[in-house]
Amino acid sequence: MIKKVYLIGMGPGDKKYLTLEAVELIKRLKLFLIPGKKGRKKELSKIRKDILSAVKGDEEYRVIELAFPERKRSTKYEESVIEWRLKKLEVLKDVILREEEKEAGFLVWGDPSIYDGHIFIFRELCKEVKVDFEVIPGISAFQVLSSAHKVAFTDVAESLIFTTPRGIKKALKDYNSVLVFLDNYESYRRIKEEVTIYWGAYLGTQRQVVLSGKLSEVKEKITNLRRELRKKFGWIMELYFLKKEV
Repeated sequence: MIKKVYLIGMGPGDKKYLTLEAVELIKRLKLFLIPGKKGRKKELSKIRKDILSAVKGDEEYRVIELAFPERKRSTKYEESVIEWRLKKLEVLKDVILREEEKEAGFLVWGDPSIYDGHIFIFRELCKEVKVDFEVIPGISAFQVLSSAHKVAFTDVAESLIFTTPRGIKKALKDYNSVLVFLDNYESYRRIKEEVTIYWGAYLGTQRQVVLSGKLSEVKEKITNLRRELRKKFGWIMELYFLKKEV
């Protein structure tokens, strides 16, 4: 069985964002686990494979595409996410127990610590199976967003809030600087406060698109663009930074 798994933060989708630690580890390992995507999202699996190929070159190695289930939409959001993660745990456990290779790398988009879930999954897995895991940090898309817009996310002595759409209202009530992840619902359209938005999609890839401006003036443009991109490619990864006017 696999004795140790490395959760490797691979950055936002281009090999240039791999850290030296990640590169050295990928060069050493012979087995890699990646989420197996279906339909038009298969490109997300291909990007991971391309990164491995760029680092490994002609070296011999294996890639196992994990048949993770899709998360079902539910009004009980937190419960449904936990249930989904535990189903993914079972898929991982099956592979870990049957494989003979002692070590494996698991490629995580961006950084494993930010809105990902696999650290939670492996902590739970370690309670059931005698397997160890190590986290290799990666560049996150929010850092690419900052550099693309040439904007600092914090002012002097100021806090920066990370949130999902469910926390936007409370975050903007209490803070001036808010980073929003995983907004599949165009929640920015319902924001009443005067804010500047710095939006980006496919950050760190050749498709990178960014827009910024007063939210009241650019929100429809962002909405139309993200819908067009999602229709064209079948998937979209995006995030945005909100700066409240003070």
